[in-house]
Amino acid sequence: MNFNVLVILFGSQTKAQEILLLLHDVKDVVRQGFYDEELLLVEQFCQEQHLFFVKSKFKVLLADDSDYSNKGLRIPLEDSRKGMFFVYFSKNEEKALLASYYELTENHQQLGLLLGYPNCCVAYFLQTFTPQNTDLELPPTNHYTNLSQRHQDAVLLSHFPCRSDCPASITLAQQYLKVLQEAEPGRADELLKRLCV
Repeated sequence: MNFNVLVILFGSQTKAQEILLLLHDVKDVVRQGFYDEELLLVEQFCQEQHLFFVKSKFKVLLADDSDYSNKGLRIPLEDSRKGMFFVYFSKNEEKALLASYYELTENHQQLGLLLGYPNCCVAYFLQTFTPQNTDLELPPTNHYTNLSQRHQDAVLLSHFPCRSDCPASITLAQQYLKVLQEAEPGRADELLKRLCV
């Protein structure tokens, strides 16, 4: 699958990267946010690639002007305000449905585990994330866990590591980077340049 096509379809390099990892069986489930007008092409792509696509039963109003906001307000589907849908992608229908259900019921532990986040990082999120403390980004000490460039569309991980030197997070990032180096070396090189600290 051409990476540039994925970027156009999904709207960012990070989203395209996540889908690439899903297609290469490195991730079982991916969660991304989309506005209604973005969904038609995404859904068509999923049908062509035999990916299951489950849309959240609510919308989210982002609390700030960033596409990478960690804070949002859930609103019902019937609300006329323009909100973002969460979409859960997987090659396994049950896993996509479970991710949607865990999000709907606010079971953050099971959702995090299903998304492939390390146990230690899920526990860190549960203990630390609050409506007043939504940005759990740590000062970067290595490129694998560096989240400081995610607002500029450059990141390897899709979760908040519990520590900058979290071994489980580093292992995941190394796996993701290896897939990118084989499937999209230009993206891998760009990430290494931008994330090195």
